[in-house]
Amino acid sequence: MNPGLILIGLIGYLIGTLPTAYIVRRLTSGKDIRTEGTGNVGARNLAEVSNNVWLGILTGVIDALKGVAAIVAATAIHHDWFAAKAWAATGAILGHNYNVFLRFKGGRGLATALGVGLVINPLFVVTWGLMFVVGYYVIRRNEHVGSMTAVIATALLVFSFPERVVLETMLVVCYEAIQARLFAFAVLIPIFFRLLQPLRELIAAEARSDEM
Repeated sequence: MNPGLILIGLIGYLIGTLPTAYIVRRLTSGKDIRTEGTGNVGARNLAEVSNNVWLGILTGVIDALKGVAAIVAATAIHHDWFAAKAWAATGAILGHNYNVFLRFKGGRGLATALGVGLVINPLFVVTWGLMFVVGYYVIRRNEHVGSMTAVIATALLVFSFPERVVLETMLVVCYEAIQARLFAFAVLIPIFFRLLQPLRELIAAEARSDEM
């Protein structure tokens, strides 16, 4: 394993650990967001527990910028080396989702992944958005169902896009489509695992409802 990749992955992770929602909630109310609502340290939970959508939007924007910052750091250190950007981006999402400074509590990584996608390949972001709409409106009108549908469908579709399409939509230097595809897959993995719990809770709630 290349030490440079490990280092930039750790730098990305540390950038991702900036607990935006936790800090904003502490500053505005003195409360710990991990004990409120869903316990998720993310923009959506912050908006719900604070009853302030603008705080949620602000938090989401900052979380997205963490993804951008990780790519900028990788570019500053390793220039056009795409693998470094992929490691930094994945590290940032892992840091956001599993924050070592918050006892591995965190968000779901969607905003951070959005920031990453917008500076790496917007096609991946557009694909995710379209698949979210399909999952939300066709399968079930639930945000987590829509998100999981988008995660799984995007992971599959990225590998089915023509190589030329993948490479021509890249905003950074990338010479092989397989690298871009593996990057998208790696970014989606931590989001997938963070979505499992709310989906389990949704299924359990429906099961209890059916028993009544």
